[in-house]
Amino acid sequence: MGETQLLTLFVGIIAVCMVIIVVVVIFIGMQSFKTMRKVQDLITHVENELSFLSTKGAMTLHQINELLIHLKEETKELSDKSKLSLHELHNLLSFVHDETKSLALKASNGIAKVTIGSLAIGALSQFLKKKKE
Repeated sequence: MGETQLLTLFVGIIAVCMVIIVVVVIFIGMQSFKTMRKVQDLITHVENELSFLSTKGAMTLHQINELLIHLKEETKELSDKSKLSLHELHNLLSFVHDETKSLALKASNGIAKVTIGSLAIGALSQFLKKKKE
């Protein structure tokens, strides 16, 4: 084998290696492109899901806010009704107190009159007893 043939064989081996390297680089490039597309699809899907969850979260917070406002209004109405009931109860207790006081005074006056009448009858009875004797 001469030098020319050896050189041709060596250049042929280098050319084959270069073709293999180019094929490997192209294969890696295509696989990278497919992987990047899949990653991009995954990122898009995750973004959509996060957007959906974010919207759902915002709607839930809005509903909770409306519920709190409704509960606040209901509590205020109950509070107003409670205040009105307490005021009416206070008025009723004041009326009962005044009536009890009035009845106590009337009873006291009645007892005083009965006591005075009893004393007067007792005195008249004593006076009549002494007169008989």
